[in-house]
Amino acid sequence: MNQLTNYLGDPAFTHYADTPLADDSRAESGLSVLERIWAAILNHRNLALGVVAGVFLLGLLATFLATPQYTSTTRLEILPDAPVATSVEGQRDKALINELSFYNTQYSLLRSEALAERVVRAGNLTVDKDFLSAFELDGAADASMTSVQRQGLAKKAAEILLDRLSVLPVRNSSLVDVSFATPSPNLSSKLANLWAQQFLQASIDRRFAATTDARQYLESRLDTLRQNLETSERALINYGMTKGIVTISSQRDINGRTQSETLVGADIAEVGKALTKARELRIAAEAEIANTLTGSAAVVAPTIGRLRERRAELETELTKLRTTFAEDYPAVVSLRGQIQTLDRSIASEVSRSTQGNREAYNAAVRRERDMQVELDRLTAKYNVQQRESIEMAILQREVDSNRQIYDGLLQRYKEIGVAGVGTNNIAVVDIAKAAERPSSPRLLLNVALSLIAGISLAAGLIFLLEKMDSSIRDPQDVAKRFNLPLLGAIPETEQAVAQDILDKKSTIYEAYFSVMTNLSFLTEHGAPRSLMLTSSRPKEGKSSSSLSLASVLVATGKSVILVDADLRNPSLNRYLEMPNKSGLSHYLSGDDNLNDMIATLPNFGFSLMTAGKTPPNAAELLGSDRLSLLIETLLTRYDHVLIDSAPLLGLADAPLIARRVEGVLFTIEANSTKNRIIATSLMRLRMSGARLFGAIVTKVNTKNHGYGYGYGYGYGFSYGQDEVKK
Repeated sequence: MNQLTNYLGDPAFTHYADTPLADDSRAESGLSVLERIWAAILNHRNLALGVVAGVFLLGLLATFLATPQYTSTTRLEILPDAPVATSVEGQRDKALINELSFYNTQYSLLRSEALAERVVRAGNLTVDKDFLSAFELDGAADASMTSVQRQGLAKKAAEILLDRLSVLPVRNSSLVDVSFATPSPNLSSKLANLWAQQFLQASIDRRFAATTDARQYLESRLDTLRQNLETSERALINYGMTKGIVTISSQRDINGRTQSETLVGADIAEVGKALTKARELRIAAEAEIANTLTGSAAVVAPTIGRLRERRAELETELTKLRTTFAEDYPAVVSLRGQIQTLDRSIASEVSRSTQGNREAYNAAVRRERDMQVELDRLTAKYNVQQRESIEMAILQREVDSNRQIYDGLLQRYKEIGVAGVGTNNIAVVDIAKAAERPSSPRLLLNVALSLIAGISLAAGLIFLLEKMDSSIRDPQDVAKRFNLPLLGAIPETEQAVAQDILDKKSTIYEAYFSVMTNLSFLTEHGAPRSLMLTSSRPKEGKSSSSLSLASVLVATGKSVILVDADLRNPSLNRYLEMPNKSGLSHYLSGDDNLNDMIATLPNFGFSLMTAGKTPPNAAELLGSDRLSLLIETLLTRYDHVLIDSAPLLGLADAPLIARRVEGVLFTIEANSTKNRIIATSLMRLRMSGARLFGAIVTKVNTKNHGYGYGYGYGYGFSYGQDEVKK
């Protein structure tokens, strides 16, 4: 696309260089995704309508030919655990139950083959006339059937049940709907109820079997654990007797471990208390040794007090007498003798009280010493027992472990016995009833599904066809796919181009005038003076385009000559109904009578040089220097020389001519020529050194309406015609 900028000097065409090649769907083709989808639908509307109508009719036919089916539903309630709860310790914690896993298991059990076979046996369906006739099994049931044949019939009946079964959980609840659809309303209700009953009974059987197996297993485990417990307890007692470890009490903590108290430990505690008390008595006796008022002295303290009071009285009386009498006075001597006697008595009593406290102290010291010796002896014995009790502790832990396991299994055994008699966790909420009207086929639903399927199929086909179609649908794709400027898009016309081009108000004329306008910006001197038109393959509109461009250039006041260089299959003479006696092939062969080879067309205003007779060596003639000489000669006589060459694929003619002209205009037929063919042709031109001015897309029709070209030419090129007619 950037190539155009190199050719253009006018800023009106710089948008080719500024437009991104492939950023998104809108940048690629100028259309949004929805617009491209709509364009594809319009292009294939007949196919889409046919597919939708066909699928719709098939849906109606299938609906009217289908056998009516009657559906009956039984509603079940399935709880994660049995509703009867036990109060025994160790009950299962319901919070640990994975409800999702539980319900998925129940739904799988409802759809299991085992349950289907159970229903067949319980309902005796292999001989049930209603069931056999409903599913056309009358001929398969016979009283003379062998056991193998009966098993095959039962298996087929089970497969039919599973095929007709529908299990639908009710959201946000513990309810499940079990439905059957059969040609008979009574049979549907019978099968739904029978299925629910057998599912409930099967659940009870499984619970009972599981309880029985669990009880048997626990009984065997309890016997083993009981023996292990007795053995470990016996080993513990024997070890204690052997080591002289006497246990006077034991208790179990919250973790089940046994805490024991031995005789030595109890004695140490008692001796410790006695030692503490003896030490307290010794300290008290030590404090009372010299005190005559406490301890043992407290017994004689009143006597000593009375003696001291008497002595005080005598001392007072002696003092009074000494004031009157001398020392040798008999009364004074008598009082002095009494005082001395009292002093001796007081001293004797004090000595006796002090000796009692001393003896009490000595007794307290001996008691404390004896208690300390006994405590040391018991402590040494206790330490010995502690070292020996390590093994005893191991035996005790083994006893505790065996007892815990035994108690837990015993509790579980009791719990299973209680839970085994509980009610089932599955209950029938609503029984199935015979349907009053068929559940299928449903006309409106089938019609809607048919329309959806038809639309989906049509969309898939359209998508596939669009992906497979690599032709140019949107003329703007020329720039994106081939890096080639688009100079114009030519609408398809029912009339001959040679007739329409003469009408300056026709869409054809307007389209080619737009191409000519774009060409006028390609060089500094305006429209290229020598220009070749070619295409990938025949019948893409290159000859009609060259004729139309010549007519448009003449309308601008230029002198133009059109040369038919398609020596192998000339067509301009047929379009213009002219003889092809002498022309280009003759000139290239050496005939210099150029004037006789050029014909003037008064109706069109330009001159024409036909191809002449078909030569056997067209490529050799076109590769000669006389072609360059011809072009130079014609440029001296005319303003513009247009050359209509042969198609590119399979021929060497066009590349040979392309090197002799100022530029090439490439013609592409819309909705027809494939990308690979166009790319190959352009590669050949570029390899020849030709200068590609751009491309025009011809035969744009209603398939391109979705890309804006149908409306553009239908409205833009004919705009104002109605006003003229008025």
